[in-house]
Amino acid sequence: MFAAIKFVGYTASAFFFNRRFEDERANVFLFGITRTLLGMLLGAVAGLLGLITWELAFGVFLFGLIPFRIFEWYVTLRLFYGKSATFNESVQSMTLLGIVWSFVLDVPAIIGFIATGGFWIC
Repeated sequence: MFAAIKFVGYTASAFFFNRRFEDERANVFLFGITRTLLGMLLGAVAGLLGLITWELAFGVFLFGLIPFRIFEWYVTLRLFYGKSATFNESVQSMTLLGIVWSFVLDVPAIIGFIATGGFWIC
């Protein structure tokens, strides 16, 4: 369910980015799947390497994921909008907006985790 929420949210964000980078149009579904898979891949690698532990993911959730999300959003934006004439001047602000959006999309999983008494259902 968590991946589905992320996919829908990232697909929706592509509509915003398509308006922001008017001279480059991304396929919104391809953008959504790319960003979702990149997040899942890096999240799995970080977990396997012990960079994101259960305690870190829960206790320092906001700060622990920021470096990963900077990378994920930058790579995604570069892939889909890197040829835009306005890319270099707006990539920092668009990456920041993407990071905030990722955390907004985490809220349903956090609510589900709390509502189930700590049983991770995603």
